[in-house]
Amino acid sequence: MGAGVCINFVSPQPGVRVLAYDLATGLPTLAFLAFLAWGLKPSLRKLQRSRSHIMATYYGFLWGITGLNFFRCILQMVQTGSNHATSWNVLWLLTRFGMIALEASVVVYLLQGYVSSGRQALLNTLVVSGSAALLETLVKVLYIFALHVPLFLYDPTGDMRWSKWSFWLLHGLAAMLCYTALLVLPFTQWRDLLPAKASFYKYAVCMLMLYTTVTVGSILVGSKLMAGYCVFGVASWLYYASYPVLVYVTFLAEFFADEQLDIDLLYYSEMREAGCFDDAYDDSFG
Repeated sequence: MGAGVCINFVSPQPGVRVLAYDLATGLPTLAFLAFLAWGLKPSLRKLQRSRSHIMATYYGFLWGITGLNFFRCILQMVQTGSNHATSWNVLWLLTRFGMIALEASVVVYLLQGYVSSGRQALLNTLVVSGSAALLETLVKVLYIFALHVPLFLYDPTGDMRWSKWSFWLLHGLAAMLCYTALLVLPFTQWRDLLPAKASFYKYAVCMLMLYTTVTVGSILVGSKLMAGYCVFGVASWLYYASYPVLVYVTFLAEFFADEQLDIDLLYYSEMREAGCFDDAYDDSFG
């Protein structure tokens, strides 16, 4: 992979058509949007019957960040002038905010275990993950608009500087520490905090590998090695093109495919509409 192509996968340049990046990221994103749209009606019906607030929240998150990601790719294909850096940065920040909030919410929600009720756990999750994503976004805004360090876009005057790549290095190291801790947790006295599901630990392994690649790429680029752009570019493409899919497969696919849950919910709904629970309610409060 040529250095120029790798740079476009890491830091697109305003004024330069980055068709390869936009297609490589936009086409998988469009395919996932089409998949979500194809299953929209049965998914909404399942969510309505189950009344699962956390699943509805994750499902909404996926629609939001996937739509933003696709719109960002389209905008970069349409806007080719060099005076569009601000709009590009804003869309990158919004997309990244949604993805970080979703990523943090997965960890925060599962770490609560059985301590909180469903709604309380969801509220705690949204507050903590939203605060974490907002804090990181504010730091990025400071970097981009106050310190003039283009975290998302290529700087032709000197892109391989530590003022930029130290941010991604620290971000990668922090994420590596988090996912390593999650993988070690089952071997400690706090092992009951996390669900005993192999899919969750596969998810954690995938994210650990992704952020390890981010960290290595950041070190290489900061050390002025062009190969680092290709390493970081692979991780960047995987994150934006496949992270929503990974979340869906890990946490939502089984929920939407569970036919027995559909039958149970339909049976409960029909029994409730027939008034079969009225007597039990009266006995409890009469």
